Amino acid sequence: MAGKVARAAGVFMVAYAAGSFAQSYDFQISNIRVEGVQRLEPGTVLTYLPVSVGDRMSEARAQQAIRALYDSGLFENVTLDRSGSVLVVNVAERPEIASFELTGNKAIGGDQLKEALKDQGLARGELYKRSLLDSLQQELRRQYYANGYYSVNIDTDVRDLGNNRVSISIKVDEGPIASIKDINIIGNKTFSDDELKNVFALKPASGFYTHPLSFWKHPDRYSREKLVGDLESLNSYYQNRGYIRFNVTSVQVSLSPDKQDVFLTINVDEGEQYKIENFKFAGNMIVPEASLQRRVNVEAGDIFSRKKVQDSSDNISSGLADFGYAFASVDPLTKIDDENKTVDLTFFVDPGKRTYVRQIVFNGNDKTNDETLRREMRQFEGAPYSRRAIQRSRTRVARLPFMQDVRVETKKVPGSDDLVDINYNVAERAAGQINAGVGYSDSEGFLINGGVKHTNFRGTGNTVQVNAQTNDFAQSISGSYTNPYFTPEGVSRTLSAFYRNTDQLIRTGSSFDLNSVGGALTFNFPITEYTTFRAGLGIENNEITTAINRDGDQVVSDQVADFVEDNGRSATTYELQTGFNRDTRNRTFFATRGSQTELLFNIKGPGSDLEYYKTSLQHQRYLRVGSWLPKISDKFVLQLDGRVGQTAHWGSGDVPPYDNFFGGGARSVRGFQNGGLGPQDSFGNPFGGQFLTTLQSDLVIPTFLASDNKTTRFTVFYDIGNVYDKVDDYDIGKLGKSAGVSFNWFTPFFGLLRVSYAPYVDKARDSDELNRFQFSFGANF
Repeated sequence: MAGKVARAAGVFMVAYAAGSFAQSYDFQISNIRVEGVQRLEPGTVLTYLPVSVGDRMSEARAQQAIRALYDSGLFENVTLDRSGSVLVVNVAERPEIASFELTGNKAIGGDQLKEALKDQGLARGELYKRSLLDSLQQELRRQYYANGYYSVNIDTDVRDLGNNRVSISIKVDEGPIASIKDINIIGNKTFSDDELKNVFALKPASGFYTHPLSFWKHPDRYSREKLVGDLESLNSYYQNRGYIRFNVTSVQVSLSPDKQDVFLTINVDEGEQYKIENFKFAGNMIVPEASLQRRVNVEAGDIFSRKKVQDSSDNISSGLADFGYAFASVDPLTKIDDENKTVDLTFFVDPGKRTYVRQIVFNGNDKTNDETLRREMRQFEGAPYSRRAIQRSRTRVARLPFMQDVRVETKKVPGSDDLVDINYNVAERAAGQINAGVGYSDSEGFLINGGVKHTNFRGTGNTVQVNAQTNDFAQSISGSYTNPYFTPEGVSRTLSAFYRNTDQLIRTGSSFDLNSVGGALTFNFPITEYTTFRAGLGIENNEITTAINRDGDQVVSDQVADFVEDNGRSATTYELQTGFNRDTRNRTFFATRGSQTELLFNIKGPGSDLEYYKTSLQHQRYLRVGSWLPKISDKFVLQLDGRVGQTAHWGSGDVPPYDNFFGGGARSVRGFQNGGLGPQDSFGNPFGGQFLTTLQSDLVIPTFLASDNKTTRFTVFYDIGNVYDKVDDYDIGKLGKSAGVSFNWFTPFFGLLRVSYAPYVDKARDSDELNRFQFSFGANF
């Protein structure tokens, strides 16, 4: 409205000025004189004039000249006069904005608003236009109203500073945001008010918030944008339950006299429930119809659901994309029979041209070679486009330990209707880690260890790891080198070696000196896209050097003394290592879906001084809770990690104590001391056992630090498990249990930070040692 008034006024001024000038007779311009300029040079004014010396003036040319000067935006007033044959141009310049200040705008503003105001000419150094200031005031008020600030007060102050300069000050008093007092739905018969209100993101201030993070989301704060979204959700709720003719007939938003409370009244017309009479396909059927039917989620006789129909359409498009038709279009057409309350569906298929991939491009891999990423591809250049292969390639890259995020873009090749480029935009995480672990217990104090690992050595994807540790009871050094693509077919090879000298098996165990040295060569063979087989050979020598003295003060526990007496101090073993691994997780760290199952079977083979085996089965699963509890956010993830392990002798010799399983700690049953869950020796210290079973259950809660849960993970956990001397000693009634909270965070400087606290602990044995608070971190480079 203000813009229309300004334009009308401008037209009037041009006509008036030109009309006054027209009282003079026409003449030929001998010279042009500019009057009234202050900051501008006369030459600047002349550049905007459409007439020059020698031209003949007329009423029409006068109007043209005045309009051109007004359109420049430099002048508040323009008139034309003549002095003989001299054209006199009188101007009044617009004042310059010496200062511009906008204060009090906390809810709406920021750097983007400042840039937008500058672009519109409201900033220091620009020329002052009252119309722009009025428009800004109106727009700010509209924005505040749309966000529920109905008590907002906006004052503008324009001060004349002299020398054709002004200062502008806008003060905003936002006032309190209006909260929703009541939502009233009128016309609903099939569904109750509570059912429908639960669909809304907006909630009355006194209502019950079903979302655990509601206190951050402020659902009682009214905004027009949220209301529009809720009305769409209400429409979808009915449409997905057969009410295809549902309609919101009107919406009233009313305020209390003090503008603090909002009352919403929504009038609806439910209509009748419709069912699907039949569905068919039309268009260009380039694949068998049976293949398309398998992707349809509806059947004849089903209650009509807009979501199921759209999902079916998307499924068909995805299926066609797997056959190379990247831009297939599937439109679900509905024919409504109001008399019989039925709907006929037709899926109109337009596959388009078959598409081929011209090239695959990687962006953001500053530290990783292209070849390292390219070997993970299941979509190949020159091959037909395949949505499934592209997504599988993305998952494989995302699961690399040095990748934080991977996004895929499909771009059409200019000038071609059947070629595309695939861009993989990656975000790398620090591949090198200087690991440091810190723990605390009342009886043992702080525990510290460290090591160095690089999972992307020189950008090749190879892993180099060296660990050196020294503390009160152990000194060790170990190293390994893994090439995940030892062969082009994806067979990996790992070389490893270690030396270890320990005074006790774990920090809380009984003392005895053990020297160990060994090495191994292992290979992983891909069987399927998700499954690998592991095979390897290892050699190891272990020697117990502590003196056994049963006559005087006993140095070692009875269990260690008995082992040495029966098997000797030193043992060399030759190990055959085998295992299967199936991994369908969407990423290695902080997965949100998929599973990993690993079965290991290692046997000390013939010729070994001790002949025994050690086997374990571990299964991890990640389930999105929202997929089976629709009212819960899809970002909630149930994380399960179960493990069973056993060791036993099969030939000569016994299972040595240094190959026992230990329970308790961050990776076992949290809340128990590391090694504090399970059998004890004759000194009452943890000794471990030959059978282990544990289960960690975590409910991942979305955090405000990272909504996608790729760098942070906050969980509520429940752990259960125990370690037994033998598998025959297993007793389901004797399991240690704990519950609490944990927080994991990939910090920029300290690597993976792990913190857990278990206020609830139920011991399996009275002698079990506890450590309710556990903490560890690792530094990245």
